[in-house]
This record gives sequence, C-alpha cells and structure tokens, in this order.
Amino acid sequence: MSAVEAPGDLLKGEAVPGAGQEVVALYREPYGPVRLCSAAGLRGVVLEEFGPVSEPVPYRGRKGIITYWPVATREQTVVCGSLRQWRLAVELDFDPAWAAFSAGPVELRWRAGGRLRRWRPDFLARTADGVREVLVLKPPGQESLPAVRLQVLEEVARAAGWRVRQVREPSGLRGRNLGWLAGYRFPVGDEDGQGRALLEAFRQPAGLRAGVAASGLDELTGLDLAYRMLWQRQLLFDVAQPLLPDAVAWTA
Repeated sequence: MSAVEAPGDLLKGEAVPGAGQEVVALYREPYGPVRLCSAAGLRGVVLEEFGPVSEPVPYRGRKGIITYWPVATREQTVVCGSLRQWRLAVELDFDPAWAAFSAGPVELRWRAGGRLRRWRPDFLARTADGVREVLVLKPPGQESLPAVRLQVLEEVARAAGWRVRQVREPSGLRGRNLGWLAGYRFPVGDEDGQGRALLEAFRQPAGLRAGVAASGLDELTGLDLAYRMLWQRQLLFDVAQPLLPDAVAWTA
C-alpha cells in the first residue's frame, strides 16, 4: 500500500490512536525541509503538487519497482513506489477529471499500543473542480482497507478537508491500453494541420488505419498522431476493447 513500508506500519487488527493521541503529519515542500503539523494543519496545503516525504529506496528483497513518472500536463514528476502506484498514476494522468496528483506526499504518524505507527496513503489528488482527495489502493483480493487504517484516514481527512476514495489500479485490457497510449502522451512537432485532417476523417467512427488513410496522411505518421490524439482525448475509443491498428475511434 504505502510508498515505503517502514517498521511500525499499521498492521491489520492493531489499535487506532488512543484517547488524547493525535495523529501528526509530515510533508516536504519542493526544495524545502520536512514539515510536521496536525491533521487540521493539512487543510489547504497543495500536497498534490509536492513530492514524497522521502523517495522510496531500492533494496534487496524490496517488493515493487520504483518508477519516475513525468506528468503529461504539468512540469512534475511523480515518484511511484510500486507498479500498482504506477498503473494508477497512468490512469490519473489520462483522466482530465484530475488536475494534479502526487504519490506518497504525506506520512501519518501516531502512537498506539505503545508503538509508533506510520503510514503513507498512496496518492493525494485534486480534481478539475478543485476538490482535494486522498486515494488509496484497495489491498489485493479485498474490498476495503483494514477498518482501523480506514478509521485513521477518515479522521485525518475530515480535519484536512479531503475526500477519501478507495480505488483499484487499472488492470487487464484497460491497463494495457493505457500503458500503450502513455508512450504517446507528449506532443511532437507541429501537429495542428495534420490533426485537423484526422479530426475530419474521424467525424464518423472508423478503424484507425481506415481513418488515417481517409485523412491523406501516410500510415506511420497518421497512426503515431492518432495515438497521441487518443491520449489527449481529441479522438475517443472504447478503452475496454483492444487498441489495435483497426480499433474503432471517433472525433470527440
């Protein structure tokens, strides 16, 4: 779940903070020191624009792969501590409903059962409407976080003014389609004139190769641009169907 699994992480069945035991939060502003505050002190902090409190460290036996993800629409690189986080980062980058996001930008700490507990929720994100949400990946094979972890998170979210959302990373065919399109997420060169030709060719749904041929572009150039326009959502397609060269697409 967390970007860094550290000693003292909350385990299923362990206690939430006891009476009078406040949850504290740690975060790091860009190029600044680590700051510590109460849950209420997180209200209004743009954590979705910050990096992780500390970057995940590779070590022998570590589960997961550390990935640096340059965001398509912002000058920001998201540091993902696992493949599950990376897959969700691709989804968030593709979906225009999300304006900004960051993996593991805050660490929650509290004492319970005589021990220090710590946990980094997977993502902080801001919607296009300006709503800040904390996104946590559901454990594999389960429908929800452990109850005690969820209780801690919901209490922090209430104080910080966040919404809590439990999610799954894209998988199967959807995950493969998004992974393929992610390689085309950055524009290349002057695409305006060629893009207009493709938009006109796909006014009615058509297979990608057929639409490219109708646009007058050569196949390699046209398909490359079509994939970029699919990522940008200028062209649409059924993400639940295989994204083959003959997949049906249409103008947004």
